[in-house]
Amino acid sequence: MDEKTLQYMGERVDKARGIKKKIAELKDVIKYSDDKNDVALSQSGRGRVLIESQSYSHLAARAKLAVLAEVEREIKLLEQELAEL
Repeated sequence: MDEKTLQYMGERVDKARGIKKKIAELKDVIKYSDDKNDVALSQSGRGRVLIESQSYSHLAARAKLAVLAEVEREIKLLEQELAEL
């Protein structure tokens, strides 16, 4: 096997590992969100926006469902990308 082939295969393996890590992180989001009711959106270093279930129970519940649905979609996209590797 030549050096170029080894480099190509190594890049694919590294990419696959990165995708698997992202999938695991997103599955943890789903796993650990069961008992959570508040939804927070944040941007690194810029603070966050919080929807508290205490004040806005219906809005927080709908926001949580929407976020989890998007997480599921992202997992499926990543799994498809991984399969194509």
